[in-house]
Amino acid sequence: MENESKLVIELENLTKYYGQHRGIENLTLRIKRGIIQGFLGPNGAGKTTTIRCLLGILKPNDGQIKVFGNTIKNWTTEISLKEKIGYLPGEFNLYRHFKVKQILDYFESLRNRPAFYRDELVKELELDESRSVSQLSKGNKQKVGLVQALMHDPDLVILDEPTSGLDPLIQQRLYSILKRVRQRGKTIFFSSHNLAEVQKIADEVAIIREGILVSHDRISDLSSRVQQKLIVSTASPIPNSILSSDLISHYDELYSTNGDHRYQIWLYQQNQHLSKVFEQLEAYKILDVALPESSLEEYFIHYYTDDEEVQSNVVE
Repeated sequence: MENESKLVIELENLTKYYGQHRGIENLTLRIKRGIIQGFLGPNGAGKTTTIRCLLGILKPNDGQIKVFGNTIKNWTTEISLKEKIGYLPGEFNLYRHFKVKQILDYFESLRNRPAFYRDELVKELELDESRSVSQLSKGNKQKVGLVQALMHDPDLVILDEPTSGLDPLIQQRLYSILKRVRQRGKTIFFSSHNLAEVQKIADEVAIIREGILVSHDRISDLSSRVQQKLIVSTASPIPNSILSSDLISHYDELYSTNGDHRYQIWLYQQNQHLSKVFEQLEAYKILDVALPESSLEEYFIHYYTDDEEVQSNVVE
């Protein structure tokens, strides 16, 4: 059991349906204090639905939500808790006739906490406060959203696809900013469909697929899940009984011609029977073999493409 005093977010069997369409189902997730928690999944997996239920923007059909140890039944009565949270929605819309400074002044006036880091964030993200919102690109609007979410030094930061629209340089600066926020003991929960991004800054990653949480691990532990990849060509086709053995996780047939059959095969991680696999394949006359380095990204791409990436009954 997690030490409850160290938990900032606790979601228990959280379920949300849109009519007959599933958003999320029986999602249980616990996020510890003082970490950067990645929330990874393809578009339509249920990431935004989870965040909106957590913040009371959507009403779940079932389940329990706790934030800072408090059971949330109605966010309108939890003003003191809301003041501790910074939030960037996935679709961040602004009043077009306002200037950036007016928008940030407005957000600052809504909170009882001073905007400790406003000037620092504006400078680091290269945001021009004198410009009108109507003149801003998508990336610059995203910068406004990031500043308003972070400037009051919230204890919990919730960001839905925070790097959307940002150029690579600003993305790197945002990563540095979030790491500094964590160093101050704050908790960051951010959604992404980009594995490389999650690997770069997150301490832990929760993976959601088709509205169901399928994994929650420390980033440092994920490397143990990367499977050994083998690319092999044989003179005779390898039968399914061999390719589906308990030594092989999964495979793709790359091509098959007369006298040359090429396969991409994944072996279970830390497989101690590589020689046994070669012995089995040798019966079909190995023509060529390679053992390329497998990446975590390849693992997740295969993980998500076993079925259709976005099902018709899943709503983001």
